[in-house]
Amino acid sequence: MTPVRYGVVSTAKIGQDWVIPAIQATTEAEVVAISSRDAPHARRVADEFGIKASYGSLEELLADGNVEAVYIPTPNSSHVEDAIAAARAGKHVLCEKPLGLNAEEAVRLRAVQAETGVQVTEAFMVRYHPRWLAARDIVRSGRLGQITQIHATYSVMNDNPDDIRFKPELGGGALGDVGVYPITAARFLFECEPFAVTARAQMDRPGGVDIAVSGMLEFPSNRTLLFSGALRQAWAHWIMVTGTEGWMEIPIAVWPSATIETRIRLRGKADLDDSNIEEIRIPPANQYEHEIVTFSRVVRGLLPQPWPIDNAVAGMRILDAIRLSCARGERVIFEC
Repeated sequence: MTPVRYGVVSTAKIGQDWVIPAIQATTEAEVVAISSRDAPHARRVADEFGIKASYGSLEELLADGNVEAVYIPTPNSSHVEDAIAAARAGKHVLCEKPLGLNAEEAVRLRAVQAETGVQVTEAFMVRYHPRWLAARDIVRSGRLGQITQIHATYSVMNDNPDDIRFKPELGGGALGDVGVYPITAARFLFECEPFAVTARAQMDRPGGVDIAVSGMLEFPSNRTLLFSGALRQAWAHWIMVTGTEGWMEIPIAVWPSATIETRIRLRGKADLDDSNIEEIRIPPANQYEHEIVTFSRVVRGLLPQPWPIDNAVAGMRILDAIRLSCARGERVIFEC
């Protein structure tokens, strides 16, 4: 296929550390432009990565006819407006999670996507990792019996008070940054949406951001997710899936090394002392490369869209319900 030509909106760290290298490592995509509000900085980053065009604004990048698709890693508060501008300029959109600040924003973007016909996807890289796909196949196979509960967490130790994750005006907070991953895991493995939540949050200060969130999401067929996410706790990211015939553990579930094999551990229903563990080993994989390859093939019409914008809208409705539950201190019933 002809490589999809990407413009990268901003010089954000995640783009420089992961996504630009991932695009440049594939034959399905290439980076042809990058923008920043600081034009000289955009040029320096462009030179570092061998990117031909650099711009001092989003508008200039979107006016570049050589750009077919954009990757958006701007602050959460800018995601929807940046994505709407890109879609109206005829560019396909790969936008970092969370897609917006709330479901209302996501619905506005969905209307523009329907109007323009471009591809718009929320960039959850974990959904493309071969290990997550293998875990979903195990659940589908029935090997674990009827799945009753998923327990998942993602916490990080972020001791930088100036980080955008601690700025409420930029859409910071634990739920949108790390708590979304356990929630995505449950939606991915259950393959359905929840209908009720009971959650609690710890705020860093009055009017500030949530630095920790935890709770229970209720899914159809008496299935639940116990989840937690935190910005100032020891690093931990794992998923446990329990069924009537056994259970599955996915360690280092969100940020596995791209150069080391990953593992899935399976146990039977009667293994009380960890004496009968089956370990499935997955070859090293760069989940960002898999994400870029898939999205690029979707843009070229070679694959159906696995994660349409409706999925992102449903995800934002879940986050809205979690925030409402935290504010009220009670169980909230909702529809995705």
